Amino acid sequence: MSLRRGYVAHGVSILLFLACTALLCPDASAEVYGNIGYLDTLGDVRAKYPNANFQKIRPAWAQEDDALYQITGVGLSGTIVVKFFDSRPMNRKLWENATDESMKEAFRQFSVGLEDNMLGVQWVRWVPASPIPLARFVSKYGAFQKAGFREDDLTPYRYWMTKGLSVFLSDDEKNVRSVEYEFTNADKRRAFQEKFGSVPDWLKEAEQREKPSQPKDAKDRQGR
Repeated sequence: MSLRRGYVAHGVSILLFLACTALLCPDASAEVYGNIGYLDTLGDVRAKYPNANFQKIRPAWAQEDDALYQITGVGLSGTIVVKFFDSRPMNRKLWENATDESMKEAFRQFSVGLEDNMLGVQWVRWVPASPIPLARFVSKYGAFQKAGFREDDLTPYRYWMTKGLSVFLSDDEKNVRSVEYEFTNADKRRAFQEKFGSVPDWLKEAEQREKPSQPKDAKDRQGR
């Protein structure tokens, strides 16, 4: 059973996940790597890289609903790592707790679906074959909005919030060793609209929160 069909018919588990992971970024498009988009399934990504090597990796921090694949191959510049959300564990719990028989059967089918259909893209990491000067990213994307250090290993990073783009640097903070691409709420709204023809309420509410508030006098003028 596909991720698309699962969302349209009984999208409870997917919506719960997406609501929990929504980013409150300004309404702008994120930078996308390798044409890997939000709501893409593992099968979609395989189709985009039909001759690549896909290796499932299991980092120590990964939870039951986390799935990571490392993508390599001839013609790729470095390594791509894609973080997916696996909706099957949540569906198994919903299946166990459901009382309505039709819903119970639907959750059962979603809980045993194939990985290619039931894994949805959450974020993408690119590890270049060789370090890239940070100045090159600044030249392309402009000034970053945040600089800091990762809490787990103190790796320095720079962050472009409106692009959903984070770069992780060498110790001298001059070269980029890896890049992470996340999706803004604008990307998520477009993906839902294109794939399913509608936008979930939680994303509509996020859009309202992201809109700049009007000055009081402007509101007064509109009310006249």
